[in-house]
Amino acid sequence: MKLRITLFILALIIGAAAVFGVIAYINSMKASMEEEIEKVEVLVAAQNIPKETPVETIIEQGMVVKNGVPRKYLAEGVLTSLDDYSGYVASNHINKGEQITTTKFAKPEEMGLAFVIPDGMIAVSIPVNEVIGVSNLINVGDRINLIATFFPEQEASAYSGDVTSGEVGQVEGGEGTPVMTEEGTGSSTGSSITIDREITRTLLWNVEVLYVGTRSIVRSNTDEGGGGLLGVQSQSETRSSEINTVTLAVTPADSEKLVFSEEMGSVWLAIVPVEGIEKEDTTGITMDNIFN
Repeated sequence: MKLRITLFILALIIGAAAVFGVIAYINSMKASMEEEIEKVEVLVAAQNIPKETPVETIIEQGMVVKNGVPRKYLAEGVLTSLDDYSGYVASNHINKGEQITTTKFAKPEEMGLAFVIPDGMIAVSIPVNEVIGVSNLINVGDRINLIATFFPEQEASAYSGDVTSGEVGQVEGGEGTPVMTEEGTGSSTGSSITIDREITRTLLWNVEVLYVGTRSIVRSNTDEGGGGLLGVQSQSETRSSEINTVTLAVTPADSEKLVFSEEMGSVWLAIVPVEGIEKEDTTGITMDNIFN
């Protein structure tokens, strides 16, 4: 009698365990199926989006919409909003129906410098140091003025034009400006211009900074003759140095003024307010008018 009761209780326990096991399995399958079927609202491309399209344009033109996608098929890093991507652009072409992920966007500077150059401008780099570059405080996006100084001993090939009027680029004649004399023949082409006294003047106004960086310069010095045996070339010595550069967005005409000033004089940079500064018609500073 006791054996039968024991077996009956054991059977009940086993049966209950089996029932619980089946229920647990069913619930697990149900949860798994619900998870696969459950849809999550994420951003999807409503149309083809060209590479380098700004996020602001994508939002304004409704190029992306929210669609429900089964959780099982969610792409890694999928986005539900573009609120944190102001200033970004599409890093590659996005096809219609694609899920919008974090890898679809990049900062313009990460896309290459050509993308961030304003229309009608070109990029020109000039070397700077801590003093000329405002204590290394210049950053990408800043606006700067460029101030050039020319010296009497500096000479340059004349631009085509009226040399006798005393004009070279933006260094114009007038009170307090350098006197420029023409040497050689009376022809303006191929003649030489000499600046008779120093002058410092603001060359360019409100120039946008595109990039600030450092470039490595490798020089190979070879000792020929003299120190070598029987004039045989000795082993060359390679030296590496670094120069700091600032890349600026300027018009083609202003690029000529900037390069000319770098070659024939010296250029200093001055940071201006973010909205720029009103241009003034300055005459420049010389020893004749500095105390005026």
